[in-house]
Amino acid sequence: MSILSLIGWYTLPGYATNAVLYVYYGITIRAGDPKPQPGSPRYARDRRRAFVAVVTIYLLYNLFEVYQQIRTEGSFYDVLDVSPLSDERTIKARFRRLAAQHHPDKLGVGSSSDFFVYLKQAQDTLTNPVKRYAYDMWGPKILQWGNIDTVHGYFLSGLMKTVPTYLMSFLGLLLLNYTWWSDWGRYWRFFAFAALFTLNLALISHQGPVPITSSLALLPWQIMKMAETISLSLHIFISQIAPPGAKDAGSPGLLRQQTLQRLAQLLHLSRATDTEATRLLQLGFAPFKGDKESVATLRKAMKEGLVLSSVRNSPGVQQAVKEVADRKEQEKKAS
Repeated sequence: MSILSLIGWYTLPGYATNAVLYVYYGITIRAGDPKPQPGSPRYARDRRRAFVAVVTIYLLYNLFEVYQQIRTEGSFYDVLDVSPLSDERTIKARFRRLAAQHHPDKLGVGSSSDFFVYLKQAQDTLTNPVKRYAYDMWGPKILQWGNIDTVHGYFLSGLMKTVPTYLMSFLGLLLLNYTWWSDWGRYWRFFAFAALFTLNLALISHQGPVPITSSLALLPWQIMKMAETISLSLHIFISQIAPPGAKDAGSPGLLRQQTLQRLAQLLHLSRATDTEATRLLQLGFAPFKGDKESVATLRKAMKEGLVLSSVRNSPGVQQAVKEVADRKEQEKKAS
């Protein structure tokens, strides 16, 4: 997925949703009637529905776009104009006809020379059963893997290059799920990742033609390229359509504006209460201001009052008082 596509995922749906709401309210609400304002329940409901619809359409557009892009880029089979099921004889015959048309000796040195080299590379790859298997599974990148002569060698080499990629992707998925994305949709993110990994293993380990490749007119490596883009698009799609409450819950370190305002009000109230208590205490000491003897007597009386209050409130004293009261009550009933 390109950078422009990622930017589009996080910018275009918002603008498109505003445009859809503008048109929708213009059609459904009569002229002169008030339209739902931002912050109202109806506006929030309508905006969410429009946003989900826009993001879903954008997801489908991305899937179609990546399919068209892969088909446009083509493969060795497309450049030779043969079917993936064609045999070696058919491929060689087609190459000879194309080579006669695009040979550098006939057309001169230039772009035709590069195309002829590409044709020769395609023919050499597809007429070698081992390289043909590797090309069908992993695409043109197998040409940089060095000299490998067996199917088993290509399988191990492809597996060694695939597993680290999926391992890093899984670690990145864990990091984003527990630090950035909300809990909502977490199951489907991991399900999409597991499905992608399972599809990759199934394609590279399957012997013979794969039914899905025939129906989509794509090779296994093209299927995987498309599936990787689809998987990434699904991760973004799930994070985009998460309910607003779930998005807030997924970022515990970020407090909403309303919560911050309430905390500020609580802090202001506690400071005001502390100031008022200090003022009342100073007001109580006002009659004794300048009279050290009276102040000392008052402090002593306050300390004794605090001690007496703590003694009275202790569980042992309260239990003893209760027992005495119960005994007196029983004596009254007996008399």
